[in-house]
Amino acid sequence: MAFHIHLRTSIIIVFIAVFFPVEAQLRNTTTNEIEAQLRNPATNEIVKPGEYERQLMDDLLSKFPFREFARPAVNESESLVVAMGMALQQIMDVDEVNQIITTNIWLTLTWTDETLSWNESEYGGISSIRLPPSKIWTPDILLYNCANENFDSTYHSNVVVSSTGCCEWIPPGIFKSACSIDVTNFPWDNQTCKLKFGSWTYDGGRINLTKLDEEGDISAFKTNGEWELNGVDVLRNVVYYPCCKDPFIDITFQIRLTRKTLYYAMNLVMPCILISVLMLLVFTLPPDTGEKLSFAVTILLSLTVFMMIFTESLPPTSDSTPMLSNYFSAMLIMVAMAVVLTMTILNFHHRNPDTHTMSYLVKLVCLDWLPWFLHMSRPGHTFKGPFKNSGNLSNQEMEIEMLDQSPGYRRKMAATSGYQNNGRTPLALHQQGPTGVIGVRYASYHEQQEGLMDKTIIGRDNQGIQARDKMDNVLDELHFMTERFKKNDDDEEVVGDWKFAAMVLDRFGLIFFSIYLVIATIVILNTAPNFRKEVLGINV
Repeated sequence: MAFHIHLRTSIIIVFIAVFFPVEAQLRNTTTNEIEAQLRNPATNEIVKPGEYERQLMDDLLSKFPFREFARPAVNESESLVVAMGMALQQIMDVDEVNQIITTNIWLTLTWTDETLSWNESEYGGISSIRLPPSKIWTPDILLYNCANENFDSTYHSNVVVSSTGCCEWIPPGIFKSACSIDVTNFPWDNQTCKLKFGSWTYDGGRINLTKLDEEGDISAFKTNGEWELNGVDVLRNVVYYPCCKDPFIDITFQIRLTRKTLYYAMNLVMPCILISVLMLLVFTLPPDTGEKLSFAVTILLSLTVFMMIFTESLPPTSDSTPMLSNYFSAMLIMVAMAVVLTMTILNFHHRNPDTHTMSYLVKLVCLDWLPWFLHMSRPGHTFKGPFKNSGNLSNQEMEIEMLDQSPGYRRKMAATSGYQNNGRTPLALHQQGPTGVIGVRYASYHEQQEGLMDKTIIGRDNQGIQARDKMDNVLDELHFMTERFKKNDDDEEVVGDWKFAAMVLDRFGLIFFSIYLVIATIVILNTAPNFRKEVLGINV
């Protein structure tokens, strides 16, 4: 037991004797290297970490009191040149209703402050330092057309100051600015939004604001799903106001945008066109189905709903009318006219001779001109166009001529040919011979029965008188039945005329509104330059 204790003690003593000299040697070597790195070559003195930078900041900031308020111009009578640029990172939102654009921008401001220069060799070769903007003078550049509650929406990052006194300040920020949205060609429109920056208190005689670059930096721009960036122009404006002799200078960045139309084309334009095309199917439905008018009104309500959805995404302005709004209005007018025409068609289809009489003008237009123009055929009728007149016939003669072409009228004339005095002169019927009339056939039948007809007509006895009275009664009944059949034929003919007029108006509405839809779609949508470029492939 004692032997093991002495053995462990000996091992520990040997380990300490070997390890501690090596560790001390390594520590001395590391310390010598660090001292060599921290030693100033000029004075051969050891400098503590950060001592040069702290000494430099102390010398720069304590040398001039109220540095953050005084304009760092070499000559007080001269203006300080401040160069301004921007790097557009992202277009976050374009609010058409409130006419506000939200962007993520990194501003760049550079100027020279001679009081912040130093000799690099005196401060360990430091070439630049970072100072907070609250400790030095910075230009009071603000967004003139800001639409944010916090007028200054930038993050006050540190200012990079070089040994020559050049100051570079890059404050990032999310800017909400007013942007006048022109919705004339919506959704195939181009927009130009301006961001106007300038000094809030210094005029051009104290700060000469210049452009850092001719165009904005868009190398790190993140693409937007709704807008395509065409570029950022930089403009320098010098404005004189009546209050001051020196001008006020501003730098305006113009962001040029083009709207991507796929979303609106698929969700607004295409459904509107399809619903309008469905309106044409109204004129193919038979009036007896009972769904003709309800289908037309449903389409009218559908277009109205799409119109309401569309107007919610546009600013309530009266300066310009959106192209798509004009298209929706044209389609609404078309559907409204189609509803009126559908009501007229249903009215014509359900008319009868007991309530309505077709006028000469309606007959001329709906039963003659339009069928000829639309190449419609009706069995037993020959249509003449507006240039096929019947000479110098009077209106009454033209009506008679049109009436002669009616099959019902021809049947009526055939049924009454040779039948005079309401059929009460059987002798006349007998003298005219067989003509196919019921009364004539009756007379001819009695002629074949051994002269009974002649005996009835010339007989003087009571039996002959009774036979003649019975014959008169039979002829009266036949005459009544004939007139009833003729009236039914005439009524059916008039009803057929009304139904055919409704059919003609159906065909006319189908063709007319088809042409209207095609022309309105091409003419209205073609007014947008981007539509001709993207859809039709025509460069303007």
